[in-house]
Amino acid sequence: MKKYSYILWLLIGIGLIALLFVSQPRLIDSHTIDLINKSRRLDFEKHWPGFKPDIYPVEVYKRNFLKKDSAVRYDGKELYEINNKTPIYALSMDVDPDGQAKLLAVNARDFRSLSDVGNYDGSSADLYYQAVIIHEAFHCFQSDQGFYELFEKQMSVYENSTVITTSRKLDNDPEYQKLWVNEMNSLIDYAKEENEQNYRAYVECYRQRLDYLYENFDTEDIDEYLTYSALYEKAEGTAKYIENIALSELSGKELKFSTTGYSEGTSKFYESGFFKAYIINRIEGLDWKTDFFKTNKTFEDYLLKAK
Repeated sequence: MKKYSYILWLLIGIGLIALLFVSQPRLIDSHTIDLINKSRRLDFEKHWPGFKPDIYPVEVYKRNFLKKDSAVRYDGKELYEINNKTPIYALSMDVDPDGQAKLLAVNARDFRSLSDVGNYDGSSADLYYQAVIIHEAFHCFQSDQGFYELFEKQMSVYENSTVITTSRKLDNDPEYQKLWVNEMNSLIDYAKEENEQNYRAYVECYRQRLDYLYENFDTEDIDEYLTYSALYEKAEGTAKYIENIALSELSGKELKFSTTGYSEGTSKFYESGFFKAYIINRIEGLDWKTDFFKTNKTFEDYLLKAK
């Protein structure tokens, strides 16, 4: 009888401990906090004046046991739980009702399991995790500049236009894919070595691509597509530029310039915008970052006047 009584009390004790564990707020694991802090301490003043990643709070999504999922909000000083959060499966940004831009994140362990970093080892995935945090923090910075709201609004307009159809046609056009890749390779050459020959080669590749577009598609559709792609390059290309700088500083390695070839959809604008931002940034005496997100200027407005 005493044996059964002991077992009963043991089970009750285990149950109470489990209940206490479940009822307590789940904080972020220390490894994730360390990575977030390290990325937020990077200084980008010389790379993009005014961009300070540490001013944006981070909400890390938490899967909870026996209760609704939540998020742990971290502002660099305090941690506190926010209940009933919608699941997220990557890193992104959002804006609070009061206008505060914030990062939405999974923890470092869950990030490693994402398909796009599945082949990375632990240290590489951690570096990329920090770099993507900086990428999304830069979107927060764009939001503070008034650009990201404009971007989202314009993208919603494009959903009901011909631009998506035009984009799909180009994604299935082998000749256009070839012209795009040629232009990217010319940008890479120009990024690696700034000289007149590489600049002229880029301008010629750019001209050939535009000639092909206007010769094979309606002018109105192409005008819209070029505006659409330039807007995407401005939003994602600059964020990729900052992300790659962060990755370089965190890893101690130089920036890399390469292309994965032609990518369907909008992913190709990340790398094309990165190449262009890097090249334009080398133009001596050009103050292009101050108002880039507050005007309609595109990369080409600066790049085609480089010489």
